[in-house]
Amino acid sequence: MDEINPLPGNYHQALKLIDEAHAQDPRSVERKSGSVPFELDYAQHMTRWLAVREPRASPVLQLACRAQHFRRWEIPRSSYPMTRPGYLTWRAKLKSQAAKQVAELLADASIQPPLSQEEIDRVAALVRKEDLKTDSDTQVLEDVACLVFLDEQFEDFEKRPDIDEEKMVGILRKTWGKMSPSGHALALQMHLSERAKILIEKALGDKPSPLLPPPPPPHPPLNPRLPLRRRFIFPPKTHAFVTSAATDCHTHRSNSHTYSLITLRPRILRDVSRVSISTRILGHPVSSPIFAAATSLGTTVHPEGEKAIGKACKRLGVGMTVSTSASFSVGEIARVVKDCETVTEAEEEEKAIPPLWFQLYVDKDRSKSEKLLKLAVEAGVKAVFLTVDAPVPGKREADERISAEEAVGLSSGVPMTGEKAENDKSGGGLGRITGKFLDASVSWGDIAWLRRCLPEEVKIVLKGVQTATDAVRAMEAGVEGIVVSNHGGRSLDTAPATILVLLELQRCCPQVFDKMEVLIDGGVTRGTDVFKALCLGASGVGIGRGILYGLGYGEEGVRRYVQILNDELETTMKMCGITSLDEVHPGLLNTRAVDHLVPETVEEEHPYAKWRPSMRKKVI
Repeated sequence: MDEINPLPGNYHQALKLIDEAHAQDPRSVERKSGSVPFELDYAQHMTRWLAVREPRASPVLQLACRAQHFRRWEIPRSSYPMTRPGYLTWRAKLKSQAAKQVAELLADASIQPPLSQEEIDRVAALVRKEDLKTDSDTQVLEDVACLVFLDEQFEDFEKRPDIDEEKMVGILRKTWGKMSPSGHALALQMHLSERAKILIEKALGDKPSPLLPPPPPPHPPLNPRLPLRRRFIFPPKTHAFVTSAATDCHTHRSNSHTYSLITLRPRILRDVSRVSISTRILGHPVSSPIFAAATSLGTTVHPEGEKAIGKACKRLGVGMTVSTSASFSVGEIARVVKDCETVTEAEEEEKAIPPLWFQLYVDKDRSKSEKLLKLAVEAGVKAVFLTVDAPVPGKREADERISAEEAVGLSSGVPMTGEKAENDKSGGGLGRITGKFLDASVSWGDIAWLRRCLPEEVKIVLKGVQTATDAVRAMEAGVEGIVVSNHGGRSLDTAPATILVLLELQRCCPQVFDKMEVLIDGGVTRGTDVFKALCLGASGVGIGRGILYGLGYGEEGVRRYVQILNDELETTMKMCGITSLDEVHPGLLNTRAVDHLVPETVEEEHPYAKWRPSMRKKVI
C-alpha cells in the first residue's frame, strides 16, 4: 500500500477505537484472510485510496476518512421511503448521526493525550462532508469515497436487478461530477472490466481516442504504484493541463462531435489494392497529411517532451510544429531531430526530410520575439505559424484548480519565454501563468513586421482562423497558409467547431483554397476525421492532445498513435474507393446534418439582427 503520513500516538489510539466500532458490523465480506466485517473492510479501502490520493493527509483527515460510514448498518435504507426524498433524508440522517457518534468516540478518556475540541469538531465536519468543492480536505474525502466505489463496489452494484444500464450511467455521471480533476486522473488509471469501461465512456460522453496497446515504457510510470491503463499515467496537474478547455468546454466537445455528424459516401468496385497517403504540405513532401500541432510544456508529460515528438515525427516522415512554449528551445529540438537516424518512405521516394515549423506567440517585448525568430531560422524551420486566436490566455478552470507547483518537468521554467510555473491570485493555470508575455495588440499590420523578420523562403501561416471573413483577409495579406483552429477549444468557448469553419470557407470563399494552403486542427481523433477534413479542402491535419497522449509512452507512443490514424485513413480511403489523396473530394461526404450551421455569406452583417443605432454610429 502507498505510504501515508504516520499518525501520532493519540490519533493511532483513536483510529483503533474507530476500527473496533466497525468490527461490530453484523454484515461481512470474504477476503483472502477470511471473513471481514463489511464496514471495517470499507474503512481499510478508504485509507488505502487516501494514501494514493493524498499521501500527506493530516491526522484529522485520516481519522475522518477511516470513520466514513460509521455504524451505518444501524440505519438501513429500508427504514425510509424508497423515493428520492426518502433517499435524501436517509443520507442526511446517516451523515449527522455518524458525525455525532464519531465525535463522542473521539472524546473517549482512553485517548491520551486527549484530542482538542477543535480537532474533534473538524473530524465531525469532514464526516458530514461540509463545504464540498470549497474545502480541499472535504474534496479529497469525496474523491476517496468515489474511488472506493469504482474500485470495490461498482461491479456488484451494477449486477443488482433494480439497476439498469441507464440508471448505472446516471450514477456514474453523478459520481464523476463529485470528483476533482485529481480524482478523475486516478479513476482513469484503475483496473476495470470491459463492461465498466463502456459504461464510464457512456457516462462521460467522451469520444475515445484510438486505443494504444501499452508497450513496456522505457522509464517507470510517473507513479510506479499505479498500473498502466488505457488512459495514460499523467500526474493530476498534467492531466488537467492537457485535457482542460475553456470554461464550459462546449467548443472542445463540439470540435470532435461535429465530425461524427458528417457521414461518408462509400464507393464500390474500385481497385484499391494499393493506397498511398503521402502528400505535400506547404511545399514539402510528407508521408502522411497528419502533422504534430504545436503543444506546450511537453516535459510535463514525459521527460523527453518535444524531443521525443520530434524524433517520432522524423521516423514517421511527418511534419512537426514547435511551440514558443515548448519545454526545450527550437534549436535543441532541431538538433535532436537532425541527429535522429531514419529512412522513411518519403525520404526513399524524394530524398526529403520532414519539415520542422515554428509556432509563434508574439511577446509584448518585440525584441524577444525577433530573437526567437532568428533562432528558429537558424534551426532550419520552413514556416512560422503565427498564433492569432489567443490574444490572451483562455480560462481553463480544471487547470486553474490544481496548484501550478504540482506541475512536473518545469523546475527551470519555459526556456524560450522565461516564464515560471507559479500560482497567482487567480489559480494555478499553466496556460495563463506561462502566457503572461502575450501581446494582445497584435494586428493585421504586424504581418509586415513578421515578414521583415524572416528570410523569403520561410513561409508565414496564420494559425487560428475561424471565419471566412478572416480567411479572405489572410489571403489578401499574402500569407502562404492558414490553420483553421480554435486552440483545441482552449481559448474561447462556443467558438465554432473547426470542421464547420472549413465548410464555411467552402461555401463563402472557395477561392482561398487556390491562393494559399488551408490546414486544420481540433477534435481529430480518428482516421475518418482526417479523411473528412481532406475532402473539404484541408491539405494537412494537425493533432495536439493525441500526440501528448502518445507521448505518455515516449517516442514509441507518439509513433504508435500516428500509425493508428494512418492505418485508419488508409482503410477509409479503400472503403470510399480511392487510392491517392489527389482523389479526395467533397462528393465523398454528406454534410446535410450540419449545413444549417454554416454561414452563407462572408459579410460581417447578421442575416436579420440589427445593431443598436448608438453602437453602429461608433463602430462604422
